[in-house]
Amino acid sequence: MKKENIKAETDTINKLREIRDKIGIEIQDLSFEQLKKYIENKITLHPTSIWQKQG
Repeated sequence: MKKENIKAETDTINKLREIRDKIGIEIQDLSFEQLKKYIENKITLHPTSIWQKQG
């Protein structure tokens, strides 16, 4: 069971690294204004309205 847990953690880490690398490539040559638009247009897991109400 411990090996499965380690493999799952490794898979998750690798997926997160792939996501980070993909985003890095997409934004590397953007200006500040382009970066703001990029962030605004990205799909999030939770809509902004949900997490802003909690604060």
